[in-house]
Amino acid sequence: MRVPVLLAVLAVAVLGNFALWALPNRPQPLEPPPGGKLQSVSFAPFRDGQSPLTMVYPTPAQIEEDLRLLKDEVTAVRTYTSREGLENVPPLARKYGLKVMQGSWIGPKTDLNEEEIAAQIRLANEYPDVIDRVIVGNEVLLRGDRTVEQLVDYIRRVKAQVEQPVTYADVWEWWLKYPQMADEVDFITIHLLPYWEDVPAGVEGAEERILEAYREIHERFPGKPILVGEVGWPTAGRTRGPAETGLVNKARFVNLFVRMAEREGFQYNIVEAFDQGWKSANEGTVGANWGLFSTDRDRKFSLAGPVVENPDWMRHFALSSGLAVVAVLAAAAAVPGLAGSLRPGRALVLAILAQGMASALVLAGHVAWTQTYYPFETVRAALLFALEVVLAAAILESAARLLADPRDGKAGMLAGAGAAAAWIMAAVAVVATALLIFDGRYRDFPVPDYLVPGLALPALGLVRLALQGGGLHSLTVRGALGGASAALSSVPAGRAALALAVLLPLGAAGIVIREGTVNTEAMAWAGLLVLTAIPYAAAIAAARSKVSSTKSILSASR
Repeated sequence: MRVPVLLAVLAVAVLGNFALWALPNRPQPLEPPPGGKLQSVSFAPFRDGQSPLTMVYPTPAQIEEDLRLLKDEVTAVRTYTSREGLENVPPLARKYGLKVMQGSWIGPKTDLNEEEIAAQIRLANEYPDVIDRVIVGNEVLLRGDRTVEQLVDYIRRVKAQVEQPVTYADVWEWWLKYPQMADEVDFITIHLLPYWEDVPAGVEGAEERILEAYREIHERFPGKPILVGEVGWPTAGRTRGPAETGLVNKARFVNLFVRMAEREGFQYNIVEAFDQGWKSANEGTVGANWGLFSTDRDRKFSLAGPVVENPDWMRHFALSSGLAVVAVLAAAAAVPGLAGSLRPGRALVLAILAQGMASALVLAGHVAWTQTYYPFETVRAALLFALEVVLAAAILESAARLLADPRDGKAGMLAGAGAAAAWIMAAVAVVATALLIFDGRYRDFPVPDYLVPGLALPALGLVRLALQGGGLHSLTVRGALGGASAALSSVPAGRAALALAVLLPLGAAGIVIREGTVNTEAMAWAGLLVLTAIPYAAAIAAARSKVSSTKSILSASR
C-alpha cells in the first residue's frame, strides 16, 4: 500500500478520534440562577504544599488574594478554624465587604480545642461587624472526637462570651440522633451532601433528597432557624451508586440547588471555594475536588453555563491524534515491508488500534496529572502509566507485524517487555480490586489506566484469530504479543495465569455485588476485569488443549 493511502486511512481514524473526544464534551446549557452572588462558600485558603496536616499555612497575602477573587462571587465565607492563619480572615474580609461565619475546629485534643475556642471568642468580639455567626465544631459527633456533654460545654462557654448567634454543624441525620443539641444552639446547621448519603443520590434525585431531609429537620425542631452549612458536589473521584462526579454534574447540582434555595427560602453555604489537594490524604481524589475554583484559582465553570466536562478536550484530541499518527508511521518504518504490502482494510485496523490506544494513554495521563497530589500517589500513577505505554507499544508492534504478514510468527523487539507489563498490570488490578471491595470508600476505580490491557490486548487476539484462522491459543498473552516471552509457558507462569484467570473475574463479581449495577463506573471496571482475564483464561485452555493433543498422539503411536 502506498504512503498516501496510509495517510488517508490515518485521517479517517483521526476523524473518529475527534468524535470520541467531542461527543462527551458537548457544551451543556444551564438555566441562569436567580440573583447575583452565592450566599456563602466554605473557605479553606490552602494552596499546593500547604495543609493542616503538615502545619504549613497560607500567608495573609494569599488569604487576601483569595478573598479579592471571591468578593464578586459571594456575600460571605465560612471558616472551620480560628487558628492556623485563618485568624487573618475577618480583618481582610472587612476590607472586601464580606461577612464571615467563624468556625472553630473541635477535635480529640483538649489543649488544641481550648486554643480554638479562645481564638474564636477573641475574633468574634474584635470583629462583630464582620463575623455575623459563630460555629463551634464541625461534624465532631460524626467523627466521635468528643462526647455530647463535652461538645455542649464548649458551645455554652462560647455563647456566654459572644454576642453573635452560635451553632454547631453536622450531617443532618446526626441532629436526629442527638436532638438535645438543638437546645444548646441559636440555630441548627445541617450538612446536605447527596453524594455522601448512605444511599447516594444522583444529581437527578438530589433535589428531592435535600427537600426531604430539610423538611424532616424543620418538622423535628419547629421554630428553630436552619442553615444548610454544607451543600455541594465533587468534580472528580469515584462514583457512588448513581452519584457520578464530574464538572457538568457539579455545575448542574449547584445551579439546581441555588434556584431551589431561592424558591424555598433556604440559607446556605456551598462547599467549597477552592479544591484542597491535601484532603486526598484522608479522603482520596473525591475529597480534594469540591471546589468552585481549582487549586490554581481557575474558575471551573459558570453557573449560567454552558459547561463542558473537559475544557481541555481539544488539546487532548490533538495530542492523541498526533501520537497515533507518529506511532503508525514509526511502525511502518520499523516493520519490513509494512507500508508496501498493507491492504487498506488492514491499515484501517492498525490505525484504529493505534488511535484508540493513543486516546486511552492521553486520558490516563490527564487523570494521573490532575488527580494525584502526594509523592506516593504520583509515583504509583507514573509507574502504572509507564507500564501502559510499554504494553501499548508492544501491542502496536505485534499488530503491525501480524497485519504485514500473518504467517510471521516471530516475536517483536518489544514483545518481552509488553508481556511483563501485561502480567504486572493484571496483578495490580487484582490488588486494586480487593481494596475497592473491602476498603473502597475513598478509592478510585482505575478505569482509564486499564483501557489498553482490557480492550486493546483482547482486540489484538481477535485480529490474530481473524487473520490466522487460529484457535484459542491466539488469545493467550504470549500469542497476543507475538510470542512475548518463553517464561510465560513455564510452570510458575502457568500457575500465575490460572490465578489471574480466576481472581480477575471473581473480583469483577465482587465489585458488582459491592457497588451494585446502578454504579456505571463500577460496572465499567468489572467489565475491564473480565476482559483483562481473557488472555490468561485462554492460556490455560490452550495449555490443556496442547496436553490433550500430545496424549492423543502418544496413544495413537502406541
